[in-house]
Amino acid sequence: MKDLFEIKIVLSQKEFDDAMSVRRAVFVDEQNIAEELEFDGNDFTATHAVAYVGKKPVGAMRIRYFKDFVKLERACVLKDFRKTNIAEFLMDSVLRFCAQKGFEVAHGICKKELLPRWQQQGFFAIEGAMPVEQNGMTLIPIERKIAPSDEKIKIQTSVDILNKKEGQWFENARVGAAAKLERKKQIGRFQAMQKKVENLKLAPDGNINVWRAPLKYDFWDIIQEKTDDNAL
Repeated sequence: MKDLFEIKIVLSQKEFDDAMSVRRAVFVDEQNIAEELEFDGNDFTATHAVAYVGKKPVGAMRIRYFKDFVKLERACVLKDFRKTNIAEFLMDSVLRFCAQKGFEVAHGICKKELLPRWQQQGFFAIEGAMPVEQNGMTLIPIERKIAPSDEKIKIQTSVDILNKKEGQWFENARVGAAAKLERKKQIGRFQAMQKKVENLKLAPDGNINVWRAPLKYDFWDIIQEKTDDNAL
């Protein structure tokens, strides 16, 4: 039985609770960060993304918005799934979501010792920004450019699209030949990510068999054509 690996933007109380449960497990229980510091009130003014393996929430990230940039916070993955590429897929999904909102710069902070890993994801230390000492850790302010989206939300965007759920603005928005053209474009966009999926490394008790294109079009059919039960 295959478990679907999926990234979701939080749109319900249950999904919100799932995001908080992952953060509690990682930051409060595992890293001993005080609960009042981890759950600081900003959760009610932010967007949250959750990674699932089947129905199990295994990763989370928080997005907050400022004039010229988004701030990516509370990124975490459960310990048993850190040998997979879930964190990378979660970041990719969040950046595409932010690109559709029109943002071009992402800001964050990371542990000093993890800076090389973040640099591999396109982030770099912000010139002139001082390190932050917090919860016994030295944190480095970082940023990266966000690749522009061809489907950026604009003031001229149709109200029908603007009224859709967060992250689903263009879901099923086109029909007929236009939909087929868009799907072809979407498949091309995920070819590189598909290659990473084929080389996905699992945690000992992990059970990921397929990655689902997050937030937008599902290319399950493409994966299914090229992946058998033993491929991952």
